[in-house]
Amino acid sequence: MPELRMHDLRHSFASALVNSGRSIYEVKQLLGHSKITTTERYAHLSQQTLLDATDAAAKATGITVSE
Repeated sequence: MPELRMHDLRHSFASALVNSGRSIYEVKQLLGHSKITTTERYAHLSQQTLLDATDAAAKATGITVSE
């Protein structure tokens, strides 16, 4: 896979961690970043993770969301 770079693997690793529920602070430490803003550029939330977070907020507040 000549097109695969280590940099790509770092992005995938960071994204997999945050989408599995690990905190951005944990990811920051694992990647060895000195600034959280760098980690934020690496960790990409999936659409499903964002929808799950919205559902959790709605459930916590008692709001019913119809599809």
